[in-house]
Amino acid sequence: PSGGSARIMIVGDSITEGSAGDYTWQYWLYEHLRADGLSPRMVGPNHWLYNNVTRTEGDHSYANPRFEHANDASWGMTVFSEKDAIGATVATYRPDYLLVLLGLDDLFWYGISQPDMGANLAAFIAAARAARPHIRVVLGLIPPDIHTQTNPALAASVASYNHTITSTASQLSTAGSPIAVARDGGINVAADLWDGTHPNTNGQIKIAAAFADVLASRFHLGSAYPRPFPVLPTGPLILPRLTVLPSRTAGQAKLSWTLVPGADRYYVYLKDVTRSQADFRRLPWPLSPGQNPWTVSLLTPGDTYAFQLQACKGADCGAFSRAASITAP
Repeated sequence: PSGGSARIMIVGDSITEGSAGDYTWQYWLYEHLRADGLSPRMVGPNHWLYNNVTRTEGDHSYANPRFEHANDASWGMTVFSEKDAIGATVATYRPDYLLVLLGLDDLFWYGISQPDMGANLAAFIAAARAARPHIRVVLGLIPPDIHTQTNPALAASVASYNHTITSTASQLSTAGSPIAVARDGGINVAADLWDGTHPNTNGQIKIAAAFADVLASRFHLGSAYPRPFPVLPTGPLILPRLTVLPSRTAGQAKLSWTLVPGADRYYVYLKDVTRSQADFRRLPWPLSPGQNPWTVSLLTPGDTYAFQLQACKGADCGAFSRAASITAP
């Protein structure tokens, strides 16, 4: 199992599964191990994203789908539910390594007590080992998010559970089935999370690096993640294709566009070319996917306008569409 073709199963909630348009941290870990010359087998029952716009599972709009994306991750997954399911999943998919990032939903949504969190984590590990006695486990610490910054009680709960993760790993690790801990990788809540909880591309890289570092240092699987981390564009990666048509009503135009994976709002920019406006001006209110097509009003009849559209996912906005122009009726 320490060789280059190790079977790896990632277990997690929405932070791990990701949503429409994401790479996911699994992608960055897989690419890192491949770059080290390894051929990891990613295993598990799931192989899709959550569509954050339609709020449905089964989305396949990965930013780059060319990687092994099988895992055992889904939005809302908890330690208390997974402790009863992990044994059967491990028996079916036979991972050599179990990478686990779970617990935030237990604390945030269900208010599970700290003694129960510890007992549930121990039961989870015991069930995985019962199915595969020599499994190697990496437990990820819960990264900070907007709720731990604004809710002192939750922040204390997360800190306490992270201490439980560390102490449980120390107490239950054995030579035959070692347990290691992955730190949070230095997540910056403002810069690395697109909605205050879920990682954007740069946040995903930091989580992947935390797991890559411990796989390298404790299990000699690959190398530590390269530093400094790249700073990559955030927001939707696919450009919307904008179409603008004159309306039958004076001073109006109809805008329509191709929906972008993961984009939950769109900003319209315009400038009056006839009046030599040099810069695009953003209209103040974002449009939802359901407002497509949309009619813009209060244009000056006879003037030529140029429009651009920018797709955003949470706080992260992507690149602009190509400009589309019309003469207002």
